Amino acid sequence: MQLNHQEIGIGIIGCGRMGNLRSSISRNNSSVKYIGISDIDSGKAHQLGERINADIISTNNSDIINDENIHALIVSTSEPEHYKPVINALERGKPVLVEKPIALSVDEAEKMVEAAAKNNTSLHVGYTLRFNRHYLIGKQQIIENKVGNILSCVGRFNNTQRTGAEILKRSKHISFVNDALTYLVDLFGWYLDGKTPKEIVAKGHGKIYRKDGFDVDEIAAAIITYDDGTIVNLSMGYALPKNYPSHGRLVRAEIIGENGVLFFDDDRKEHIGFSESGMHHAYVDTNTEMGFLTSNASGNWAVDKYWGPFADETRSWLEFVTQGIACPNTTGKEGLQNLKITLGIEKSIKLNEAIKLEV
Repeated sequence: MQLNHQEIGIGIIGCGRMGNLRSSISRNNSSVKYIGISDIDSGKAHQLGERINADIISTNNSDIINDENIHALIVSTSEPEHYKPVINALERGKPVLVEKPIALSVDEAEKMVEAAAKNNTSLHVGYTLRFNRHYLIGKQQIIENKVGNILSCVGRFNNTQRTGAEILKRSKHISFVNDALTYLVDLFGWYLDGKTPKEIVAKGHGKIYRKDGFDVDEIAAAIITYDDGTIVNLSMGYALPKNYPSHGRLVRAEIIGENGVLFFDDDRKEHIGFSESGMHHAYVDTNTEMGFLTSNASGNWAVDKYWGPFADETRSWLEFVTQGIACPNTTGKEGLQNLKITLGIEKSIKLNEAIKLEV
C-alpha cells in the first residue's frame, strides 16, 4: 500500500554511511516536510541530525517509528539490526525501505514479508545496481520482448581489497556473497521475473582476508539452474589490489535470449581522474593518484547534490510512497528470494555439493 500523501514525514533508522546519504536525499525532496533520525550512537545521531536540520533526533528507534508525523521508514542499520525496526514499522502500517540484504536469516526475512502483507503496507530493499541507467534500459528491452525468452545470464563482479576490508570492518556478520554478489543475483532475478531458481552449485576460495582473521572467501563462483532450464553463471572477486583505481564494483553482465542479447560492460574505465594531490576515494576515506571517476557504486557528491543510482533509487521510493507512482525498487519478496539464493551459494560452497532451493 502506498500512502498517497503529497507531503510526508520520513524516519531514518541508523546514521552510518547509508543513513547519512538517505537522509540527505530525503531532506532535499520537496515532498518530505518532516524528518526524524535515530541511532544507538548518540554522537552519530546528533551530528547527522544537526547537519540536515532533523525535526526529531533520538537514540531510541521507537521514538521515530511511533512518531505520528512520520509516515514511512528507511532502515539503514547494520545487517544484524534490520529485523526489529522493520517489523515494528510494518506492524504500524508504515512503508519501509531497508538496506540489502533484507536480513541475515530466511526466518527473519519471511516474517518481514508476512508483516508487510498482513498490515497492507509495502516493503522494499535497497539494491542500487538496478538503478544504473543501462540496466533499467535493459529491463525495458525485456518488457518489450526484444530479447525473448532468456536462456542464460552470465555475470562477473570485481572489487578491491581496500573496499573489501571496509565492508568487513563495518560488519563481521556479512560475507562478500551476501553483501556484494547479491546485486547480480537481484539483477538477474529481476530480468528472469516469473522463473524459479531450483538448484545451486558453487565453489569458493580465499586467503587474503583470512590473514586478518576474517573467515570469508574473496573468490566465489556459482551456477544457478531455474525451473525451465535457464542457467545463471555468476563469479565474484574481492581481490583486486588495494590501490587499483576503481572506487566500487566492476561488473560484466551478459543476457542471452531466443530473440536477442544484452551485453553490459560496466568496468567504469571511461572516466579517469589523476592528481598528484590525490583523487578522493568515494567509498573509503583515503586518496589515490588515479581514480575511475564514475565507479563508486552508489554515486557521487557533486555541486552540492548527490547524483547516481543511490539517489535515483531513494527518489523512486519516495515518489512511490508520496504519489503512488509505480517503482522498479526491489520488493520484499524479491529480497527474500535473493537471500535464499545467496545463502544457498554459501551452503553449496561449505558442503561442496549441489543445493536444492525452495523459493
